[in-house]
Amino acid sequence: MNVVNSQLIKELNEIRILNLVKSGGTISRVELAKRTRISKVAVSDIVNRLIGAGYIAEIGKGESTRKGGKRPTLLKLLPNNGFVVGLEIHSSYTKIGIANLYSEIVCEEIVPYQTGDTIVHVLPKITDMLDTMLARKSIYQKKLISIGIAVPGFIDYEKGELAFAVTIHGWVQHPLASVFSEKYKVPVIIENDVNARTYGEHLLGAGQDTDNMVCIWLGEGLGAGIVVDGNLIRGRYGSAGELGYLELGHHLANPSLVKNLYTNQHRFGSILREQHLLDTIKLKIQYDMHLGHIDVERLTLEELLSDEHHEYSSIVREILDEYAMLLSILCTDLIKTLNTSKIILSGKVIEYSEYLLDKCRQIVRQNMHNIPFQATPIEVGTLKDEGCIKGVIVMALQVIFEPLLKTTSIKKASITS
Repeated sequence: MNVVNSQLIKELNEIRILNLVKSGGTISRVELAKRTRISKVAVSDIVNRLIGAGYIAEIGKGESTRKGGKRPTLLKLLPNNGFVVGLEIHSSYTKIGIANLYSEIVCEEIVPYQTGDTIVHVLPKITDMLDTMLARKSIYQKKLISIGIAVPGFIDYEKGELAFAVTIHGWVQHPLASVFSEKYKVPVIIENDVNARTYGEHLLGAGQDTDNMVCIWLGEGLGAGIVVDGNLIRGRYGSAGELGYLELGHHLANPSLVKNLYTNQHRFGSILREQHLLDTIKLKIQYDMHLGHIDVERLTLEELLSDEHHEYSSIVREILDEYAMLLSILCTDLIKTLNTSKIILSGKVIEYSEYLLDKCRQIVRQNMHNIPFQATPIEVGTLKDEGCIKGVIVMALQVIFEPLLKTTSIKKASITS
């Protein structure tokens, strides 16, 4: 066996051991050898290297087996002996989180800026804040492992930059990942924000019980992340799941079915935008109830969607029925094409309205009534506002836990360094 293959196997075995220690809470060397089918000698060697690297520690003796014998030494992950940074970039602010090896956010800040500000003006603000956060505890900087960046748009994974974006179009084709890898000397992962959110729901949220799922994000736009057999599907150019660009086309053979929401849009992303839903509800309330502009403007999406018994509830439900019909079309098509075992809906629109969720489920069941597919659960994401930042943090942690994601880095990641 050549040196390269031997080193690869050693690193993969280290990662397998580290994952088992992380997921098991406490575990012995003997149990690790059984689960991995690696020899006890090799397991002991790997464990000793991981202890030396500071990722795990011996915490005492466990119970003997029924046959008696020597009590095993238990091992546990040291969550605060390694840290990653997550960046969630938006058009008017960036959320920064520092997290430990258990994905627990230990420090979080928001960096505000003006919509339309260029990357040249914004990046120094982000790095200044990150420097401040890392300086709060010396261990953050000393034990920094990697950085994950979530951005809205198509990603050029080879170059570590945005290839296309609507909300932050001035950031396209700037070396985003290399700015951070050169400054902080750690691997950097850059990912689409919806993919990051999907990965977070898969590993930490509503999708933990399945390896085949779709997460649909309803917010400033519309997008979906796809997980098949536990792997995130990006597509050839990283644009898999861009549901917002699907044409309404024949789905609106009868536009009167969505008479309130439909204003000559051509794509699902335009008609299902959160802001369009809010504007449509306000306009109809103003028109039907003869209210002034000021009275309507004060209403928030949460107020309108979460309280089902307020004076505007009949108007809100009428429009939500239209919204549910369009959303259910997308869900039904995804079930047919991907045979996914779960669909997770994420975003304030769905989080605020149990009525919308129930209506969408009902229509999907009707659409699938005569089709020989098993029922697919439709659920609301559990990570909510933390979904994207948690997702990109989990991705950053894959540098040591699962070497499956493309990284852009000027420094090779190693769990034994």
